[in-house]
Amino acid sequence: MQMADGRRQMADEAAEESAAICCLPSAVSKRIILGMTGASGAIYGLRLLELLLAKRYEVHLVMSPAWHQSAVHEGFSPPQASDRLIVYEPNNFNVPIASGSAHFDGMVIAPCSGSSLGCIASGINQHVIHRAAEVQLKERRRLILLVRESPLSLVHIQNMERVTLAGGIIQIAAPHFYTAPQTVQEVVDTVVERTIQLFSEPQS
Repeated sequence: MQMADGRRQMADEAAEESAAICCLPSAVSKRIILGMTGASGAIYGLRLLELLLAKRYEVHLVMSPAWHQSAVHEGFSPPQASDRLIVYEPNNFNVPIASGSAHFDGMVIAPCSGSSLGCIASGINQHVIHRAAEVQLKERRRLILLVRESPLSLVHIQNMERVTLAGGIIQIAAPHFYTAPQTVQEVVDTVVERTIQLFSEPQS
């Protein structure tokens, strides 16, 4: 009888422990760094942010000074910090995303300007977005640059090659039309949904 009671108590404790683990949001939440730079196409980064938060990602966001200028011209306001959205100042290097000791599941720069592409390819840190990208490369973590630049010069192409050889992924902000999108948001989604898909693919 006592043995049966002991087994029942152990089963109850195991069930409680399992339920507690299931209730921990941090156990399943991915931590993503999102940089937004000054290329036209602020909507790409903002829509990507919206989808990442909807999928319960923890997002660490940095907006460059040039992004703010472009966003104003395109009619957008900067996102504000919230529950799973941490916002950093671009000139503050004393933050977790600037260190390889802090673990993140990857980083995307959307949109990525030609200037930021060049800085990352050359290891130059004009602000913490570039430093965070450098950290992702040296730690062999996923880095996606959503480049919105056209036409491309040889300099752009060579910088893309250097980032690719260092382990980064160059994604061109080129929408597809297989699904016959009817709105601007649907067109944008064909790009940023592919970006999110790239995070779930195995790192080579």
